[in-house]
Amino acid sequence: MFLLFCLKWLKQDVSDILPEPTVAPASKLELEINSILNQINQKFPKTTVKIKEKSTSAKNSKVFLRNPKSSYCVGDHLTVQVQMFDYNGSKKTYGGDYLRARMFTSELGAAASGRIEDFQNGTYHVHFILFWEGNVTISIFIMHPSEASSALWRFRNQWHGYVDHLGKFTRQQEVQEVVCGFELNKTQELCEYGDQRDEEYFYCVKPNNFDCDSLTDMKSCDFYFNFVCLSTICINIFAYQKHILKQILFVILFLIDVTEVKEKCTLGMKLEYPSGYVMKNVWYPKACSMMKYDSLEELGTCLQWKFIYLFGDSTLRQWIMYFKNHISALAQFYLYDDNWSHQLLNLDLKRNMKISWKRHTYPFITSSYQSWKEERTITREIDLIRGDHRTVIILNIGVHFRAYPTYYFIKRLLNIRRAIERLFLRSPQTKVIIKTENTGEMNKNFETMSDFHASVHYSIMEIVFTNLNVGFCQWMGYDQCI
Repeated sequence: MFLLFCLKWLKQDVSDILPEPTVAPASKLELEINSILNQINQKFPKTTVKIKEKSTSAKNSKVFLRNPKSSYCVGDHLTVQVQMFDYNGSKKTYGGDYLRARMFTSELGAAASGRIEDFQNGTYHVHFILFWEGNVTISIFIMHPSEASSALWRFRNQWHGYVDHLGKFTRQQEVQEVVCGFELNKTQELCEYGDQRDEEYFYCVKPNNFDCDSLTDMKSCDFYFNFVCLSTICINIFAYQKHILKQILFVILFLIDVTEVKEKCTLGMKLEYPSGYVMKNVWYPKACSMMKYDSLEELGTCLQWKFIYLFGDSTLRQWIMYFKNHISALAQFYLYDDNWSHQLLNLDLKRNMKISWKRHTYPFITSSYQSWKEERTITREIDLIRGDHRTVIILNIGVHFRAYPTYYFIKRLLNIRRAIERLFLRSPQTKVIIKTENTGEMNKNFETMSDFHASVHYSIMEIVFTNLNVGFCQWMGYDQCI
């Protein structure tokens, strides 16, 4: 029945799904969203190239060191210039290539990411900081040529999303499933689940003989409706993605400098990329020094009298599972056991400590039904927390938004920022930490799972959370190091 629903929905005219034009004046929130969208939109070329020969060629492109020196010191900056050419050997005149740059020393287990500067004319500068002593190798990969990046950005934002949801309505012993989502066919009778203050709206097709309040559960409905492939971009650009990866190697010998004494990491530090480096599976921030716990007992002492709230996806859920598996006194209180994404609560009565995890609400892509009745955005969850010096809130969103227009991601982030500002007015002592999005192996689901979307989300986070007294856990930089 689930598959039939999805297939039936695919047959509808896409024009029925797109949002209807509004004539009401744009709200302050809408103006902020559009401003950020315009900033991000400037990063990508407005190209419609559909043939391989006109796209970026890793083989033909040129890479060299800018202002090379005979030796370098720890802390020095290194700049690599990349000049893109297409398969015909012509110099590219626009930017937008999705690159990934990494510096590493295998013998030391050390690695760091490079910051990519796009001049929007086919020229790129990749900036590295030399964090450790020894020979280093630099690799630069073209993950998507600019033509593919342009297509991913354009198609992601031209309709309501690649994944819809299926809602379960329950009345006594009777159950009915209907399609739900951000935008639905307006010719049908719909149930609206709205938050007027935050301008967050979600809809379900209203089932016959059911009240809208009888919605009990929700799960995702995968379409795999490949607009990019239908445009022939997929055939000519994405299909050979693995063959356009390029690795450029440099071996650089540099001298060690005096060890820098860094201040302790605190809240309010700027989100920057790259923010540090990895050595022997330990993360070392660039701008500050982290406190290290030599034993689990020390960690438990730090967490004593703490109330820790985790809001996010499965990557943040792994944190609470780590605590549970490594702190013996931490006991799990079983609230539900119906699916993996149910709320988790761990208690340590001896230390008077509580750690909880709750998924961020829609969109949340999972094939198992989850309860709708306790769904709240992270914004609303923060509003329910009193806060004090013992309270720590850690949150992340990102990967589940990749399948939807960027508009919804920006709106959610802006609302989260406003909730944090309200929290700090009543409790400035509360600690808030924002975890950036994870990256992973590239796969064939470019539209929904490409790390290109993670890089877009990172740029948006830099804009939204600037000048806010929060901490950042820079996971994107860590993932690209290892």
